[in-house]
Amino acid sequence: MNKKQLIENMSNRLNSSQTEVKKQLDMILLQLRKALTEGEKVYLPQFGTFELRYHLSKTGRHPRSGEVIEIPGFNQPSFKPAPALKQALQAPK
Repeated sequence: MNKKQLIENMSNRLNSSQTEVKKQLDMILLQLRKALTEGEKVYLPQFGTFELRYHLSKTGRHPRSGEVIEIPGFNQPSFKPAPALKQALQAPK
């Protein structure tokens, strides 16, 4: 499912216009992005937790030259599903 399909699905279920649903979804995504860039965890009950995980710098090799290089540390967004979501995904269909 892509963003457009999600908006259509939400619009149908909420009996609301796609324009209004798109605005709401964009606001949710903006707030999620803002919280993560500020280093906050975002916990959504029954769904899961979004957070940043820092990966330390390390040494590696350049693939072509074989030269030893320093790979800088970086933040990686991650998602940990809530137990309720895990259970729902494991339920037989």
